[in-house]
Amino acid sequence: MMNNRFSKLVQEYLTSYIIGECNYSMNTKSSYSTTFYLFLEFMKEVKNIKPNKIEIETITKEVIVQFLDWLETNRSVSISTRNQRLACIKSFYKYVQTNEPDLFESCSTILSIKNKKVPNKMITYFTENEIKIMINYLNEIKDLKKLTIICVLYETGARVSEFINIKLNDLNLSENASITLYGKGNKTRIVPISQELVRLINKYIKEAYNNYGDDYLFYSNYKKVYNRKSINYLINQLINVLKLNFPSYFKGSYHPHSLRHTKATHLYNNGTPLLYIKEFLGHSTITSTEIYATPDTKKQREEILKNSKTIDSKNKYSSNKIEDLNNWLKNNMK
Repeated sequence: MMNNRFSKLVQEYLTSYIIGECNYSMNTKSSYSTTFYLFLEFMKEVKNIKPNKIEIETITKEVIVQFLDWLETNRSVSISTRNQRLACIKSFYKYVQTNEPDLFESCSTILSIKNKKVPNKMITYFTENEIKIMINYLNEIKDLKKLTIICVLYETGARVSEFINIKLNDLNLSENASITLYGKGNKTRIVPISQELVRLINKYIKEAYNNYGDDYLFYSNYKKVYNRKSINYLINQLINVLKLNFPSYFKGSYHPHSLRHTKATHLYNNGTPLLYIKEFLGHSTITSTEIYATPDTKKQREEILKNSKTIDSKNKYSSNKIEDLNNWLKNNMK
């Protein structure tokens, strides 16, 4: 058992502070706990220091940077994940800085570590045609449960962590229908849904739903609540079948979050202001929402061609002058 100052601060931070004072979700606590588990592994493997021998005074900025580099090289994590781990560490050191005045300077040094720049990459999303193909296919094979899962994920734009925790009492299936989602940091938002989705959910509950005791809207075939891995598997299996059946479509690399990206992109391409999309997705800042401000390439091309002026080129040169001009270019462009 760890019983030194570092151990005491970590345990207090993960229990009384994260859960008690901040009221962060269990998902957040799990992510932060994983960061410290990996750090202990790094210290043991690279620094040859056992967990119960780690002293907080010896954890310098250089050590933290080495840990982050180790995550990338030895654990093959993405730059985004590296930055998430750094955010966890910074949160911990802000807590330490407040509660341990003698460590103020060392904490400030660690808090000065900057995020690593993430290369810009295009988000993956389904076209409107691909969503229609997906829904029609699930209708044809009469997979009511999977159809409902896909439609709820798409129409609500829910994160997977929000989706798997939807319960029956989170559904408002009245005229002004909505689903209540519980997001990051236990933030709650109410997402409007269409009457078409209301009818689908009612049909699913009536014909295909089994309640295994705790009122979740969806359970796996193992009578358990879905987790991220099982939803990812479900989506991948579906997309693999669709790629075989519709080879002209589904060219991207997809994951459960792609449905969230898809909904946001479709909203933006159809004229919804970014501020509304921000609230719909539950983003804390507009910066996170701006990744969707990239118009559909097909629509972009159509708009550019439609609004471009035609430039007429009138030939002002005789054939002799053109030949002279060509010879000049050949001689001067060598």
